[in-house]
Amino acid sequence: MNMRQTVFAALRGDPELVPKVRHALRERIDEKDGTVATMVQAAEALEPVIADAVRKRPSKLGKLGLKSAHVLAGLAVQDARSNRKLARIARGSSVGIVFVDVAGFTTFTEQRGDEEAIKLIARLDKMIHTAVKEVQGEVVKHLGDGFLLAFPSASQAVRGSVLLNEAVRRERSSDPGFHAPLRIAVHAGEPLIEGDDLLGHDVNLTARLLDHCRPEHILVSEAAKELADKRLRRITFGKRKVVKIRGLSTKVAAYPIDLA
Repeated sequence: MNMRQTVFAALRGDPELVPKVRHALRERIDEKDGTVATMVQAAEALEPVIADAVRKRPSKLGKLGLKSAHVLAGLAVQDARSNRKLARIARGSSVGIVFVDVAGFTTFTEQRGDEEAIKLIARLDKMIHTAVKEVQGEVVKHLGDGFLLAFPSASQAVRGSVLLNEAVRRERSSDPGFHAPLRIAVHAGEPLIEGDDLLGHDVNLTARLLDHCRPEHILVSEAAKELADKRLRRITFGKRKVVKIRGLSTKVAAYPIDLA
């Protein structure tokens, strides 16, 4: 989902956001900066408006008909701050990209309400930051139940994903009422900076790869697996699958991780 689609989808779904977005844009956009800079500033203006609405009411995304990973991808590829984070983590080499969301989150918010959803996300947020920190990763963006993570390598991205999955399992074992069936998608790319767009293709691909991931599973792109394989002796991959990624003319190969 690109920046324009994100804006239109949000405003169509919730007209109350229109004056807030208009005000934010008036404060940030300089007409002399040109189209690219304007899009970056639009993303930076839109993000806090949507983030604030979703933080107060996590059910907002579901009511807007949006998926957290798709919105995050649309915001991240046009956000200068996110680009700087990804560039720093990559250090001129490859970067591991991970998207995480909670399967069935819209249904959860409908049945349990926003208050319970906020508590769930708060617990999950702590676990994600702990797992990411162990392998030198970073939380680039967070919106609702969706998290965009980045790691210095594909192998660290896979390890961080496995650590997170194990942490969620432990939490559920100690508290059966904890309901957070995660879907985790892992990809890797090389930073190619053109204007203000860093890794836009790879970020969007990872978000779309998440659509093909089953609840409580980790799906790793073939590109990430090939870069990480030699350093992942204790991790077993399942059967190769080929999936169609919306917006791409070619299909993408991916492997589920054997978590048994």
